[in-house]
Amino acid sequence: MKVNLLVNYGWGWDLNQLKFADARKKNISNNIRSFDVSRVDLIIRWGGRRRLSGFLPVQTIYSDFYVVEELWPDFKAEHFYQALNWYNEQDITLGG
Repeated sequence: MKVNLLVNYGWGWDLNQLKFADARKKNISNNIRSFDVSRVDLIIRWGGRRRLSGFLPVQTIYSDFYVVEELWPDFKAEHFYQALNWYNEQDITLGG
């Protein structure tokens, strides 16, 4: 299992060096600053939020969302394990 923690991440930082005209000719994932972050399978959002807010736009294309109603200070290990158990029961199709 690989866990990525991105603190104060902003999509502008990630895509700042990417020129979209050039991206059509090249592999986009090699031109973003977060190129070494692998495809994200599960996003856990707290505070009832149900949006990406620009989070890793390339790596999260096929991600599943698990929403926790509590805010970040109240996030507990049990929420993490509940999210993993929920994800384990999902039918993963990767868009197919």
